[in-house]
Amino acid sequence: MIHYHAIVKGRVQGVGFRYFVQGEAVDRGMKGWVRNTAEGHVELKVEGEHQKVHDFLEAVRKGSPFSKVTHLELEPISELARYSDFQIKGW
Repeated sequence: MIHYHAIVKGRVQGVGFRYFVQGEAVDRGMKGWVRNTAEGHVELKVEGEHQKVHDFLEAVRKGSPFSKVTHLELEPISELARYSDFQIKGW
């Protein structure tokens, strides 16, 4: 199991991007959360099996049909949070 924190930059607010991220996470069995930031980005934390997390992050990097991801900042987190599901959070 691995755990990542990510900031997604580009046209990712106002285009349903958080719902896209949640759908991709649930489809892959990921746990964690996603939310908009005040700076106009999307922030997320995700944990799961190594390959599934990397596949999920690649889908996030590609984005949804209505978004345009220009940059994905990734930071591995050494400890697992043991989230119970994948949620869309408020600010």
